[in-house]
Amino acid sequence: MSESSVLQILKRKETDRFQVSYVQNNRSGRREIVLLGKGAGKHRAEHTKVNILDASGKLIESRPIDDQIADFILNHFEARGDTESFSIYQEDLTSGKLNRHRERVAPDAVRHKLTTEEKTFTATGAKLWYHKPVFDKFRDTGFGSIIRATLTNHQVCSSRCQFCSTISRNKKDSVTLDEAIAFIDTLYHEQARINRERFPEYNEAYRKATGSDIRLRGLILSGGGQPNLWPHFAEFVEYLATLDIDLGLITNGFPPKISESTYKHFKWIRISVTPEDASPFYPGGRFDKQYLPETIKHNPDITVGYSYVFGPWTTDDIIQRIATSMDENGFNYCRTLTDCNLSREMQLLAHRELAERLHRLGFVDKAGNPTGRIFHQLKYHGTVAEAEELWDKGQCYLQPYNVFWDTTGHEENGHSYCYACDSVTVLVDSDEDGTVSTSERKFNSSKWGTVKNTDVHRLFSEPVQPFFDPRKICTSCLFMRNNRTVKEILTAPPDAVGPDLTGIDHVNFP
Repeated sequence: MSESSVLQILKRKETDRFQVSYVQNNRSGRREIVLLGKGAGKHRAEHTKVNILDASGKLIESRPIDDQIADFILNHFEARGDTESFSIYQEDLTSGKLNRHRERVAPDAVRHKLTTEEKTFTATGAKLWYHKPVFDKFRDTGFGSIIRATLTNHQVCSSRCQFCSTISRNKKDSVTLDEAIAFIDTLYHEQARINRERFPEYNEAYRKATGSDIRLRGLILSGGGQPNLWPHFAEFVEYLATLDIDLGLITNGFPPKISESTYKHFKWIRISVTPEDASPFYPGGRFDKQYLPETIKHNPDITVGYSYVFGPWTTDDIIQRIATSMDENGFNYCRTLTDCNLSREMQLLAHRELAERLHRLGFVDKAGNPTGRIFHQLKYHGTVAEAEELWDKGQCYLQPYNVFWDTTGHEENGHSYCYACDSVTVLVDSDEDGTVSTSERKFNSSKWGTVKNTDVHRLFSEPVQPFFDPRKICTSCLFMRNNRTVKEILTAPPDAVGPDLTGIDHVNFP
């Protein structure tokens, strides 16, 4: 059966970035909203449900898309965007009009406690104190130290997740093995040499604190959903295993062609659990039936966890099955969070619903503390006021220690760009009238890029400079807590001691 016969288009809307179609799926019998990206990759997301909210923003139900819902989404798509459109207030749906002035939820209204697990398995900023000498160096000399990096070596993924952060990517943007190795060699060998020769005082202080020269300490292979579909993945991992680097992997699946022994080189692996109708490699549409390498099961040498994004696709059953799967496979944790493409207001509403769902199911207690290995990451966008206060000098504080290399533009230009973080693709704002400035869902080097991948040495061999002003284009930053921690270290007395890091692991992934 051809795609044209499977999907019967009922209505369609064109935007600058998407073709938005309301369709009848003749294979599944469902009505869907399909977002087809207009970028070269033609990536798509298929929405089958929306969240219906009461006047206070509490979830009434996740409702299948029908004609009334489709009309509402298409009529208000420009105002609400490609993510916000799938959370609808019941009274707005009934009236067919948007109420643009609603009471906003404060973060402290969410049932949540910041735990050791959250500090270990996510970037909360606490682990930055372990690397204090590199921030002393930055404060005194103006030079950065790239101790953490994340790489996307290609843009291929077999899933169609509704919350995809890079839906506008180009599948052909890929790098060669030699390019990837050159990038790591620069951050590892060349950076260590420069710090030994030009900054011996700080290098020795770092060696005393950590046992290492100032160089790349933690590396995450991520992006595109499945980094292990990159043709050179196994060979690259074998090369990385010859270096003293902690390796992390973020993927939503495991191609059977990759040798299971490849995964033994990772310090940690995080498996993204997608909406179950979004990944065709889930047998019978169940994430817990997918192929998992035996080398990552019940392995005390590798920390393995799940990551789950809460949304209209969420059921009690899938959360229960995540807990069961962790037990069956000997996995360490599952972090749950909300769709980062939502605006701050809708994100906090979703966090509140997620927390209440976890509490009702018994996975967090009354105060928000996890009762087992499932925890809630309270991650949400910042505000304009916070941005003005935090970045008073117009400098992103992630840039002096962190780099994210994304391959966007590589096919056309023969090079691509580095970024200060991996979340610029999901920055989203909303004004007082509720109009959403949607996330780009792709890496835009002209807006957030720092240096070309071939010039990554400039991030540690030249004084740090603001390649962009975060007060103007990053006001909804998801990592303000990390930025604030760096600023606190920079302004603290030289002999200041940070928080107690007892029990916190993965310190090389700050």
